[in-house]
Amino acid sequence: MSSGENIKIFKDESILCFAGEDWWYHNPHSNLHIMKSMAKHNKVLFINSIGIRMPSAKTDSHLGQRIARKLRSMLKYLRKVDTSLWVFTPIALPIIARFEKVIFAVNKVLLLTQLRVIMFFLGFKNPIIWVSLPTVKDVVLSLRRKIAKSLVYYCTDNISFFSGQRNETIHEQETAIHKAADVAFFVNHNLLEEKKGVNPNTHFLSHGSDYEHFEKVRTEKFPMPEDLKNIPQPILGYTGVISRSVDADLIEYLAQRNPSWSFVFVGGIQKDIEKLEKMPNIYFLGKKPYEELPAYLQYMDVCCMYYLTNNIWIQSCNPKKTLEYLATGKPFVCVDFPEIHYFKDCVYIAKNKEEFETCLKTALHEKSTEKTNARIKVAQEHTWDHIAQRAGALIQAAINKRN
Repeated sequence: MSSGENIKIFKDESILCFAGEDWWYHNPHSNLHIMKSMAKHNKVLFINSIGIRMPSAKTDSHLGQRIARKLRSMLKYLRKVDTSLWVFTPIALPIIARFEKVIFAVNKVLLLTQLRVIMFFLGFKNPIIWVSLPTVKDVVLSLRRKIAKSLVYYCTDNISFFSGQRNETIHEQETAIHKAADVAFFVNHNLLEEKKGVNPNTHFLSHGSDYEHFEKVRTEKFPMPEDLKNIPQPILGYTGVISRSVDADLIEYLAQRNPSWSFVFVGGIQKDIEKLEKMPNIYFLGKKPYEELPAYLQYMDVCCMYYLTNNIWIQSCNPKKTLEYLATGKPFVCVDFPEIHYFKDCVYIAKNKEEFETCLKTALHEKSTEKTNARIKVAQEHTWDHIAQRAGALIQAAINKRN
């Protein structure tokens, strides 16, 4: 199906997107990219996450920053960010353990009341409900029964294992939304196989590439960022959050064995890196604005992903940075996890520490224009517009079937 046909099929709709992220404070995520694409031909209300659980002061060293960001987001309340795209941060109670049922009931009333007013004000009628946040289950099922043209469930992670252990409440909410959905999308093939029995109209929907943004690595010349100037090459780069699923032992092993290589990390830190910070050839540069990432990637010799392969989160993920890296055309080395094998012709995949080191050596000496072009081609075929068009065609088919 051509992109033109897809756009023609899916337009002039009103879409309510219940996102699992915050438009204002997270780097662009899949919901944001898809909704920006859909807003080119439809009206979209992007609803910032009300959260899955209240962060703990014991386990989250950035608790104060998170609360402050959410309060600032709530003060924005409703903002128009494009011609047909609005962002709404609802007033809602945080999810607190042992009080979930009461909070869900209160939040249902709060959210539905606010949405009725905003939908009337914006002229949203019979909307399509796009949801990736299980904690709004009661709200979206109520909208599904009363006014929605269609309910779409969009799953980007194994969300019921958010803390490493299955949260039964989240699992039940997720299952209820998936079961009631007119169409459901999963970005990971393993999760798709596990969950498709819940709803027969369940499909794989790949992440996309912000191709125009990351191709700048090849098409524009950026001044070297100041914090890269004193770092010796070759530079092995990683962009994104340094989370608990990053394999610190692998990074330490590689850095110790290859002292002339510089291991550079551009992103926020959510795990203990004290040991790695002491190593002379490992550099943590912190989180950078999304707009600046191409400038950092331009000076990286190889792009890397160092994940814990026995982590249940990684087994069920499909990292967006895969296509971001591929759009740069640069050599890309990754640990071995299920979803990366769908890009095996474009990525050096390592099954253990020794293979990772060998792959890095090969990547550093790669001179193949053919491999570079192959990576670029994959990214070009997976732009967010292509992803949104495919989703739109399947949503329209579900609407036609329902009617």
